[in-house]
Amino acid sequence: MLKRCPEILSPTKAARWSPLGKNRVYELLHSGELCSFVYQGGYVISKDDLIDYLIEHSEDEPARAFKRGGSRE
Repeated sequence: MLKRCPEILSPTKAARWSPLGKNRVYELLHSGELCSFVYQGGYVISKDDLIDYLIEHSEDEPARAFKRGGSRE
């Protein structure tokens, strides 16, 4: 999934390259769950830190569950 991903990402690019949404990426940055550093007033995330976070939380339940198909229950 991240083979062609750049080594350094902005929060917006991290959201594009991962299953996380942009707002979720910012929540993780503010809480310190996703490692980053500030460069010239903006967050910078390394590809390795994003991968580490995704691996660490790969077993977590998704925030939302969607049903597939058109069946009505």
